Amino acid sequence: MQEESTLLDHIHYPADLRNIPLEKLPEVCKEVRNYIIDTLSGVGGHFASNLGVVELTVALHYVFDTPKDRLIWDVGHQTYPHKILTGRKDRLNTVRKFNGLSGFPKREESQYDLYNTGHAGTSISQALGEAAARDLMGDDYNVVAIIGDASIATGMALEAMNHAGHLKKNMIVILNDNFMSISKNVGSISNYLNNIITSHFYNHWKRIFYTFLKWLPLVGPAMERFFKRVEKGFKDVMTPGGLFEDLGFGYIGPEDGHDVLRLVKMLEKVKKMKGPILLHLITQKGKGYDPAEKDPIKYHGVTPFRKEDGAMDSGDSSKIAYSKIVGRMLSILTEKNKRIAAITPAMIEGSGLKEYAEKFPEHLFDVGIAEQHSVAFAGAMTSGNIVPYMCIYSTFLTRGMDQLVEDVSLMNLPVRFIIDRAGCVGPDGETHQGLFDLGYLLGLPNMDVFVPSNGQDLIDSIRFMEGYDRGPIAIRFPKANTNVNELDFHKPAEMKPGTFRILQKGADVALLSIGSMLEEAKKATQILQSAGFSVTLIDLVWLRPLSIDDLNSELSQVRSFVILDESYIDAGASGYLLNRIGQEHLSKYVRTFGFPPEPIHHGERKEIFEAYGLDGKSVAANIADVLKKNLIKP
Repeated sequence: MQEESTLLDHIHYPADLRNIPLEKLPEVCKEVRNYIIDTLSGVGGHFASNLGVVELTVALHYVFDTPKDRLIWDVGHQTYPHKILTGRKDRLNTVRKFNGLSGFPKREESQYDLYNTGHAGTSISQALGEAAARDLMGDDYNVVAIIGDASIATGMALEAMNHAGHLKKNMIVILNDNFMSISKNVGSISNYLNNIITSHFYNHWKRIFYTFLKWLPLVGPAMERFFKRVEKGFKDVMTPGGLFEDLGFGYIGPEDGHDVLRLVKMLEKVKKMKGPILLHLITQKGKGYDPAEKDPIKYHGVTPFRKEDGAMDSGDSSKIAYSKIVGRMLSILTEKNKRIAAITPAMIEGSGLKEYAEKFPEHLFDVGIAEQHSVAFAGAMTSGNIVPYMCIYSTFLTRGMDQLVEDVSLMNLPVRFIIDRAGCVGPDGETHQGLFDLGYLLGLPNMDVFVPSNGQDLIDSIRFMEGYDRGPIAIRFPKANTNVNELDFHKPAEMKPGTFRILQKGADVALLSIGSMLEEAKKATQILQSAGFSVTLIDLVWLRPLSIDDLNSELSQVRSFVILDESYIDAGASGYLLNRIGQEHLSKYVRTFGFPPEPIHHGERKEIFEAYGLDGKSVAANIADVLKKNLIKP
């Protein structure tokens, strides 16, 4: 028996969607939602956020003439429904896989993706830029930014709204609000007010009325100001849009973001309105899948799961993520030292701080998506005799660069930076790669840098940092797991700044391994030794301070050396090291094994390492070729 054709089978691009009768859109939404559930239960990916925007995505592509009209998604991990409707449905099962679809919007994938987005708060700036360019060129198209309730609170988003209110360009901002405490505002009164506010009749006669008032002699301007205050006061009381009105936006909402038929009607009205407009929608993360509705944090990003009940593989119980090591270690330290505080920019779960937040809620400061503020905030806490641990992903620390320089480094304030997801992040792709941090950290005055090469190093360094008050210090580590049975969370940290480890002694070549590259360096060492070469393996865990005299002494005993650094080759530790290594040894330098200065796309870390020749086998083969050319034979 042939399987019955569905509406989604006939929708390949938005033009196909716009041929569907309006009354059929709820069925389209149901099919899109089921397609996401079916697909991600098998391959994993961002989940709850995508289920929450199905109706919004369908309505946007139904109302707007995409790709002529511009849709700009903030963050972008909620664009799976968008990908389904824009020619990529059959490839959704490749999402976040090597050579597959990105988990975020990506210009190289589709003309419907305007920007490669992965960081929050950018969409309103981009939409305003699009609108300004449109008007300068005399073009005619709509520009829509879709932003979440956390992202709209970022400094960049507020700056953009302030500018948009000044320029008064025609543009629309959709506020996708899934913070359910304000859902009470969705209802008949709000619908009634919004029908009035968005009606052509209302806006047309409002403009005529205010124009008339301006022409009244003497009292006209005063009456105009009076009636605008009355109008604004009424809307502020009945709707929560006063802030947006003050920034110069016409505010509509809140509206039910899961009523696709009403969304279509509202968008049809909103796109005819003039100036910057903000449409406020209430949505539910995980909508339509019960386990995700009940626990949207757990189901934000999923591994393959059982569709019937949402059960996911709990993983290897003998392994612990580096992020969880951080949370556990900080809990142990805070038990004894109440001066400790942990700071995170909206990454409690990602940075392993969930348990810490439950145990020490007064010591945990989640500042929201505000990386610049978080760094300056941490610096100021040191002046109050607090021991601040700044827990942040490498990719997000770049947003706080000015504060790293001005508000921490130059003043030599002892902030402890715990930098997670350093190096290659795998499936999250180019916007989340942590490949810049060593370059700028080592360029900062006063900043000391430790690069743990294993889980015990991470534990020891977090403990060591507690009493390290000579200035700011950073530790950086990859998204990785380690064997929990090999860890000791309670032994005193025996760390001497500036030291490094010599794991193997040889004469032909020295491998200077930086932090997370140690496993690949060990593999390369073993292969080279099996081929008859004599190898020195150095684990450079301290980059600053650095015992350069001791390092030069080791290099004097080998014929050549290479550097292994999980960074961009021009933004890692190579320049820092080569500027300190003795001039008599520089001729021995062969190369740095790092990433080239190009976007590093998504995939499993192992696949990416192999693609860029950073795996142990490739490193060994490259070194062996060089040694043979230089007549260093096994």
